[in-house]
Amino acid sequence: NTASRGRPYQDVRLRSGDLFVFGGPARLAYHGVPKVLPGTAPPWLGLTGRLNITLRVGGLGGAPD
Repeated sequence: NTASRGRPYQDVRLRSGDLFVFGGPARLAYHGVPKVLPGTAPPWLGLTGRLNITLRVGGLGGAPD
């Protein structure tokens, strides 16, 4: 839902190692991770929460090289 945090929305269960990619209009959707289930990550990972990596293309349009 890109208009508000209310319905309609869709729950998606992600497991350890899963990746969720937003693109196009979906990148504007409200989203969140309400909870991380304890004991679901491999012990060697050493994380008690989640890992978020954000990649963006940025820059000033028309800027000289």
